[in-house]
Amino acid sequence: MALAAVEPARAATAPVVVAGITGPIPVTAQSGEPFRGENEQPVAGPGLPPPVLIPYGYVEEEYFVFGAVDGKPYKTSLLVRKPRDPAKFSGLVAVETVHAQGAIPLWGNDRAWMSGGHGWAAVGSQLVALEDHIRKANPARYSSLVLPNAGEPTNAPMSRAMSGGAQDRISQAILTQVGALLKANAANGPFRGMRVRYLVMGGASQTGGTTLRYIEQSHAAARTPAGGPIYDGYLPMEALAERPVPATDAVIVHAVTEGDLIFTRALGRTIALRPDSDAPNDRYRHYQFTGDSHVGTRGISDPLTVFSTLQGGVKPGEHLSQFPSAELMASAVENFLAWLMHGVTPPRAAPIEMSNNEIVRDEFGNAKGGVRSAYVDVPTARYIASAPVSAGDNPFRRLIGLEEPFAPEKLRTLYGTREAYLARFDANIDQMVQGRWLLAQDAGKLKADEAKRPLF
Repeated sequence: MALAAVEPARAATAPVVVAGITGPIPVTAQSGEPFRGENEQPVAGPGLPPPVLIPYGYVEEEYFVFGAVDGKPYKTSLLVRKPRDPAKFSGLVAVETVHAQGAIPLWGNDRAWMSGGHGWAAVGSQLVALEDHIRKANPARYSSLVLPNAGEPTNAPMSRAMSGGAQDRISQAILTQVGALLKANAANGPFRGMRVRYLVMGGASQTGGTTLRYIEQSHAAARTPAGGPIYDGYLPMEALAERPVPATDAVIVHAVTEGDLIFTRALGRTIALRPDSDAPNDRYRHYQFTGDSHVGTRGISDPLTVFSTLQGGVKPGEHLSQFPSAELMASAVENFLAWLMHGVTPPRAAPIEMSNNEIVRDEFGNAKGGVRSAYVDVPTARYIASAPVSAGDNPFRRLIGLEEPFAPEKLRTLYGTREAYLARFDANIDQMVQGRWLLAQDAGKLKADEAKRPLF
């Protein structure tokens, strides 16, 4: 892993083409609903329950956006979720491209978007996602959609989507044109009657990678007519950069897990890190969540319920990780929003400790350094953030985490009594809240969950 300093990217001044738009596209008995319904996405995942929009006062609309990239026309889906009442809109819209496997992982933080009155939009800008997931979810509704084909090989679509290339550049151009549309507050836009002041882009895993590449390759040229950035912030999650993330005039919070570090290294990929910064032209944080895995599995016993690719992911006798992935990632999202919208400087955290290109571990086998939590500082288990893969195993095992619970005798040696352990656990949770690594509303639930566990 390389650690490097970066220089601010220079903004270009070429005018940006604004995407055209039509809609909202009606929902009829013939057309059906967008994707698989208002609380769904093209495929299941990332293991989170579907959002319920109505109690938050949110509505969903779908539009078709259109334009051209290098003279080649496109027309694709723009799925929007927003407050029904314009007066409750915060002014921020979170944008993500639909994942190559059909998921919309940025929406996995739906509570953050809806509780804050923020808007959200998913753009079908990736050819793999459009053809393999969006169109197949509703062939009649999406029969007119088309994206330019860069002519790259058609084998291994996920591998191609992960590596970037000409097709990814097309996706970036569409995201720029759609972003320009949203930022322009057009009278026929999806946020008509509201004022979009902040536009952010993000994603996780494959779309975390597309976000990182957009920052590097497209942000500097993606300008409003006044010269400001189209995208004011980026939230790339669960993807590591091969080159240091460049300095920009946008807020960037780059959050990854210990599992991401492990399996990225196992695949032989380069990992480039860079220092955090509070400079006005380089607001950047990088968080590595110790003990966390790429795919969160808290509350479930079979990873197949998260993704179909995880068939047979857990072997007999293994325990699926119950690390609170979603709760810790939620803190990163809230810190990102507070920094961008209110100028509240987020906390810093050291990276996970490395020595001779290996993670340094404590006496319990848990990693040192990184974003700390009660689960690794007051441990009751060893967290294996990326399940080991042997010959004949499902290779997607490496995306899930396992845990090896301590025996009751070991727990008694460490903590004495169950009451003493819970007191230490609760105190650490309180410290996490104070350090802004955990939301207060999640702290109470985690304490209650821990109190119910029969540890001793």
